[in-house]
Amino acid sequence: MPHQHFCLCATPSPLCCKVPGGGPVEKPRNKKRRKGKTGDASNVPSVRDVEIVAPNGDADQRLASASSSTASTLRSLAYHPQSIPKPPSGFVVDDTGRILKVSNTRIVTIVDSVNNNPLECVIRRVFKSSRGDECMLLCPVDMPLQILKSTNIDGWSAVSDEEVEAILPTAAYALAKIHMHLVHSGFCYTARGGFCYSEDNIFDFRTDHGQDIDSLPTEGIEVTCFHLDGAHYMIYTPSDPLVFVAVKDQNGMLQIADDDLLDDPAVTSAIDEETEFNALVEEEAALLESVLGEK
Repeated sequence: MPHQHFCLCATPSPLCCKVPGGGPVEKPRNKKRRKGKTGDASNVPSVRDVEIVAPNGDADQRLASASSSTASTLRSLAYHPQSIPKPPSGFVVDDTGRILKVSNTRIVTIVDSVNNNPLECVIRRVFKSSRGDECMLLCPVDMPLQILKSTNIDGWSAVSDEEVEAILPTAAYALAKIHMHLVHSGFCYTARGGFCYSEDNIFDFRTDHGQDIDSLPTEGIEVTCFHLDGAHYMIYTPSDPLVFVAVKDQNGMLQIADDDLLDDPAVTSAIDEETEFNALVEEEAALLESVLGEK
């Protein structure tokens, strides 16, 4: 595959869809408030803003009063949408979002027919296509990875499949340094282990002319970097979760859906449900952050 040069770029992903919301956990730190998070916490007391002095009755009373006030504010500002979006597969909730039932079977494995490597996925949605096919919207359990190669101070390029195979041992070692494990999964490489990031690790995918790149994530998160034979590489993951549309074949085995099935109204509806649910999750997180203040 020929190299393409971008300001920051990525190799085409085998994953079928990109659904906004979710991704790795952002590392708490002092930073600018992210877009989309609303609310004014200027008048809301926070426990971390309370000065703790030597234990005595007055100090304990003041601290308890501040904590009680914060908890009361949280209860009064609790986010209650007019309608609860449909939860992920395996969860049953009532009209207020309270969990009523949870299934223990929310993980499936899909096998890459090219290399026979498995990919463990979380079942996000279960539905039937317009022609009656049993379908699932799946999200990898582990974190999907891609590797970029530095071309100059500002540029990065895609890495060919042959070069990826050659640098995988060094990439695995770079991940091990940050307590992560490289998994040779089907369809894409993944990493297992805890991972936090800050705003400094976020970058946009743009061409040299500042244009978005079709079929690629608009935003990525740097996981780690490494050097090999004088070249500089970056391992990254898309900030938005990547999902597979899978369909059961005649033998009951899961297969990646054909392109024509991706335009099916049932698939579109499932993706819309997932997007709506992720939007609710982000709104809840934004409200909590605006009330408590950033750490």
